[in-house]
Amino acid sequence: MGAKARAAWVFAFAASAALAAQTLLLAERQCRRLETALGDDFRVVLFLRGPLDDGRRAVLEEKLRALPESAAVRYVPPDEGLAAVRRSDPELVDSVALVGDNPLPGAFELSPAPEALPRLALWIESLQGLSDWSDVRWKPAQLEAILRARLYGHWLRLALSTLLCAAAALALWALVASLHARSREHGAALPVAGAVGGAAGLGFSALASWPLRRDALLWAEPPSWTQVAVVAACAMLGWSLSLWRAEP
Repeated sequence: MGAKARAAWVFAFAASAALAAQTLLLAERQCRRLETALGDDFRVVLFLRGPLDDGRRAVLEEKLRALPESAAVRYVPPDEGLAAVRRSDPELVDSVALVGDNPLPGAFELSPAPEALPRLALWIESLQGLSDWSDVRWKPAQLEAILRARLYGHWLRLALSTLLCAAAALALWALVASLHARSREHGAALPVAGAVGGAAGLGFSALASWPLRRDALLWAEPPSWTQVAVVAACAMLGWSLSLWRAEP
């Protein structure tokens, strides 16, 4: 294989590797951003069975705040709860208003800590001993989406960590091999072809993902250092191939 053909092969291989790595990086960042966005909006609402005086309500609120699984606790008065229902379903509120006064009790709005989400049902069950709640509301579909995004993010980080370890092993092998191959023609063009191919793969990925940037709520760029690491790994790939394919 000629030098130009070999450099072209390394360029194409490095571009493909960079594109695959960037795809994993982008997917991992979107999973993390999705988990954060859904988690920040997730609430567990505990409705009181009846009115409480200020003293008992303050004691109950402090007990809820003291729970390690509670990231934030907020008391929602009946008037505020009715206003929230009015915004979401005005016709329902109007029909209830014909019957009498505000029927909604006060409620506590809890933001669970991230580590409490996988066992949320057990945690909510443990809250039954704190007060006689009339109802407990939360969104199971939202919780499932959070946990799925977390699972996919963990899997992608595992794959990226494996690739990082493989790149480090490749760099170490290339360094050791270069010490024992000083008399060989290493093909200095191949590391350059690898780096250029890596940059080309990143550029193609940026162009392909550009329309997704319109969703500013969930879009997240990979850190800059990961882009430099991908290009460096592609250059290292070209260097290792030059050592492997070098002629005596």
